[in-house]
Amino acid sequence: ALGGGGDVFAALSTLQGEVYRASARRRTSRVVVARRAYFVKVHFGVGWREIAKNLLSGKRAVLGARQEFEASRRLRACEVPVPGVAAFVERGVNPARRRSFVVCDALDGFTSLEEVGNGWLESPPEVRLKRALVTAVGRLTAAMHAAGVCHRDYYACHLMANTGRLGRGEVELAVIDLHRARVNRRVSTRARVRDLGALLYSTATMPITDRDRLRFVAAYAGQSSNRELRRPGFWRAVARRAERLCARAAAAGVATGRNALGGAQIASVGRLADLDRHPPLPFRFDADLGDGGVRVVCTSVLRAQPGRRLVLHALADGRELILKAYFGRHAQRDWRREQNGVKLLGSCGVATPQLLATGRGAGALLLAFDAIKDARPPTVGDEGDLLDVLARMHRHKVRQRDLHPGNFLVSRGRVFAIDGGNVAKSTTLRDSRRLADIARLLAHYPVETLAPLSELARMYQDAAGAPLPERAWRRLGTRVAGARRRRVAKFVAKTGRECSAFAVRQEPGRRVVVARGDDDPELLAIIDDLEHALAEGDPLKRGNTAAAVRFGDFVVKRYNVKDRWHRRRLGLRRRRARRAWRAGHGLRFVGLATPRPRALIEMHRPDVGNAVAYLVVDHIEGVGLDEAVDHPEVASATARMFRAWQDLYFVHGDTKASNFVVTGAAHIPLDLDAAAFSRQKWGFDRPNRIARARFLANWPEEPASIRVALEEES
Repeated sequence: ALGGGGDVFAALSTLQGEVYRASARRRTSRVVVARRAYFVKVHFGVGWREIAKNLLSGKRAVLGARQEFEASRRLRACEVPVPGVAAFVERGVNPARRRSFVVCDALDGFTSLEEVGNGWLESPPEVRLKRALVTAVGRLTAAMHAAGVCHRDYYACHLMANTGRLGRGEVELAVIDLHRARVNRRVSTRARVRDLGALLYSTATMPITDRDRLRFVAAYAGQSSNRELRRPGFWRAVARRAERLCARAAAAGVATGRNALGGAQIASVGRLADLDRHPPLPFRFDADLGDGGVRVVCTSVLRAQPGRRLVLHALADGRELILKAYFGRHAQRDWRREQNGVKLLGSCGVATPQLLATGRGAGALLLAFDAIKDARPPTVGDEGDLLDVLARMHRHKVRQRDLHPGNFLVSRGRVFAIDGGNVAKSTTLRDSRRLADIARLLAHYPVETLAPLSELARMYQDAAGAPLPERAWRRLGTRVAGARRRRVAKFVAKTGRECSAFAVRQEPGRRVVVARGDDDPELLAIIDDLEHALAEGDPLKRGNTAAAVRFGDFVVKRYNVKDRWHRRRLGLRRRRARRAWRAGHGLRFVGLATPRPRALIEMHRPDVGNAVAYLVVDHIEGVGLDEAVDHPEVASATARMFRAWQDLYFVHGDTKASNFVVTGAAHIPLDLDAAAFSRQKWGFDRPNRIARARFLANWPEEPASIRVALEEES
């Protein structure tokens, strides 16, 4: 055993392997080191709340891996078969934050008795083998208790049998998962009842007869079952304990018997609320979906809202399902709202996935929907069908309060509404509200891809059966542009915080923001050593406040602190690196071309002369605007670019020609350090006029084609 060296702790705690179980406080994974397989069980600290909860209920909290280490050492000393402990590390004095882990030998070639016993439901074993196995389990349990170890989690899944020897009619067993075990001089009667009751419960669905149970009693007691059962009080207590566990399992939806055969080798999850946005897949959990416990195997996470809900693609009883899991403070409310919303949508004639069952499992309330075959998200060209669905909802005074194409699926020409949680009935539905809903839906599509608004208005009115005033339709374009600006503002506000689209890491001395899931090895190498990239890259710009280089397929820009006054000013306004990061993502969000921002690194408390921030973006190949100004399509492309900016109230802030490259018929703006999205028109008009004038001032003689195109577009 290792007692807590810092280097050993750092090395072993970062071992990566196949995750078998993960929760907020503990992770179990299988790793291979020097061609040997081990199980690494890491404990992250239980927190004071867990300690207080156990103390108030008269229990001792499991604080780390020490209990498993001590129980394994005691059992091996008493020659009870358990996995060998290769390493044990513990760090910290505070019991709530104490970190520890234990590394145990992997029992390759072994399988759990749960799998063996449930497998007998399909193919009954030889009588001689079953008798030998029952006797061996009784003797092993007696030896464990005689050694002074109470397992406290003694289910059949924690007893392992050597598969090879079972095939030859021989029995070799081992005990695993001792993280809750207690080590004493002797095991109390109450503790033995708990262990034996758990074992009896976990074998209740296996084809084990009363004779087999008597054989176990004789092996455990070391005397004939007739003599042992002369003191019936002990074994009655064991039976009552097993019955209570069966009742709890039925209420919690724990899979037993044939239902527990699926996904045995897949990582299990105790509480869905403990999962992050991207858990290791697949994973399994047990749930009650109305017909008793069933084993659910999750193959993908479709949506994740930490602390509130998950939408999972899963398999249960061989059937493909979409599971919506609700947890947290508002779980009951959200669970009911979803069901009521689905009923409301059905009453409007809107297609929805069939609700198959309701239930609970893994600490969450569940709704099981039938998976839609050949489903795809709505794309360009489906806006007419979406408006038809919206019109049917409005006709019945039903609104979707979170209206966007992501809440719909298209399958074989039909549109399905897949989110009922934000559907509600309105007592009155005014024309302004109907028009606002239409604008919110159409704002998700680029302007150039939308069908004429007059045609879309006709489609909506035909389906709704209630025409809107003509003057309302004339303002639809303005409403769509306003909805698009609000949508961009909402997205831009999320670019600097932890959310479904972005990941934020707090590192020593700095803060790193990247797009979630962007694990490009070259990008990660640059983030790890930014100064190396700046030193080795091809210089693009050198200055007191900023420097930029091209490094491979990336452009790395460093923002410096000139002096003390500059540092104070930076603390009073948004930094240029963050402006460029927000503007780049905002433009790309609505489909406008600009180099993709890849990473934003902001330094904490930078000194004078040091970097205050770094920005990494993709490098774009193209022709400078000065060289392409005479191209016949440049004028129209310029007009389209400024028109798109005007719709978004976007101001570049530095429209000199060197900040644009031309690729094909598109202008790609660079250097967005001074760019911003204005919230109101009055805050946009003057900077926009200045930007246009600065753009035309790039040439001693204004290109007539560009000037005319800008005037016509405005």
